[in-house]
Amino acid sequence: MPSPSAAKNRTPALAAVRGRGRPPQGPEAQAALRQRLLDATQAVFTQVGYHGLSVEAVIAEAELSRPTFYKHFRNTDEAIDLVIRAVNDSLINALMEVVRSAGSDGRSDHSFAAVEAGLNAWRQWGEDMGPMLRPLFAELHDAHSPASVHRRRTLDIAAAALMQMTEALGRLRPTRLQIDALLNGVEYLGYRYHLETPRDAASWKQTRDAMLRLTLGLLGNADDWGHAPQLAQVLQIDLAPHEH
Repeated sequence: MPSPSAAKNRTPALAAVRGRGRPPQGPEAQAALRQRLLDATQAVFTQVGYHGLSVEAVIAEAELSRPTFYKHFRNTDEAIDLVIRAVNDSLINALMEVVRSAGSDGRSDHSFAAVEAGLNAWRQWGEDMGPMLRPLFAELHDAHSPASVHRRRTLDIAAAALMQMTEALGRLRPTRLQIDALLNGVEYLGYRYHLETPRDAASWKQTRDAMLRLTLGLLGNADDWGHAPQLAQVLQIDLAPHEH
């Protein structure tokens, strides 16, 4: 592909001749170009975050022209919004699958096993995100970043899904405050696991135990608390103190 400087120096006549010889691109080719720009937007975001995004960086990554970019997107905000929406939707879909699979007998061990299935879905989503997870986490509370906007949307959907799951399991609906506290805690622990640990079995065991202990404390009822040691044994939650 010609360098930007070479393209800039190309005469209008030569460009017109080449343009006339180029066959028209159909819908599939246009869709491929659009996806190529979205992939480039994701790659640039992963490298420099939202505040480092620019059309210049995206088209350089995609090896496409500025007119091609503007044919598909108004600006980089539109492109990165679509990228982050897509990755968050993949998490939402995974969590909703857990909700659909939840049982309805209300047993504590089954209830917390359903919650653990959701935690495992979150863990797999984080694995799938790879290096993109770091800028996402860095911008979760940046009001100017679409990462923050989509985080709020995802938390709202996850909260509704958790309420739906607890009702499907025959349990009382928790308050939104309890759910928000749980989701924020699980979110932090999940990002910490992916970004600050070796991500081995021991790291996940420690993270998973903390997540389930949060769940027991925030969503557990009197019966759960009264049988916490037995429940911990069934769910293999380590209740022993750890290093200080």
